[in-house]
Amino acid sequence: MLEALGIDLAQILTTWAGFLIVVLILRKTAWKPLLDFLDARREKIRKDYADAEHALSDAEALKGDFAHKLADIKAIERERVQEAVKRGEQFADGIVAEARAKAEVALEKAKADIDIEAEKAQIQLRADVVDMTIAVAEKLIGERLDDEKHRALIRQYIESLGRVSHA
Repeated sequence: MLEALGIDLAQILTTWAGFLIVVLILRKTAWKPLLDFLDARREKIRKDYADAEHALSDAEALKGDFAHKLADIKAIERERVQEAVKRGEQFADGIVAEARAKAEVALEKAKADIDIEAEKAQIQLRADVVDMTIAVAEKLIGERLDDEKHRALIRQYIESLGRVSHA
């Protein structure tokens, strides 16, 4: 019956025997190295995965450290900005104080200049009053006063003022 189907039993048995021989030979020679290779490959993959997890946890720890250091740096930066602001305010206060001092000096100088100018104006006014007095006196007396007569009249006037104020 198998022959009617075109199947050769001897060929099937030889093929099976050859396959079993190849399997036995491979089991003795190649199966152990092949399994060792697969085990080594599995172990290497497991080790690489563990190393990757370890590296990931180290990276997370470094990330936390960097975040902490960044926060510290930002705090230091804020402190430095505040110090710079304080120094700027102190500098501005110094400039304002210096400007006020200069303004006070300028004001005092202006007051001194005004006092000097007022004194000059008083001296000029006295000179003008003396000149007008002499001119009026000349008209009243009707004669021209020379320098000597002029001085004598002024001395008399000053002495009379001194006597009036003492009396």
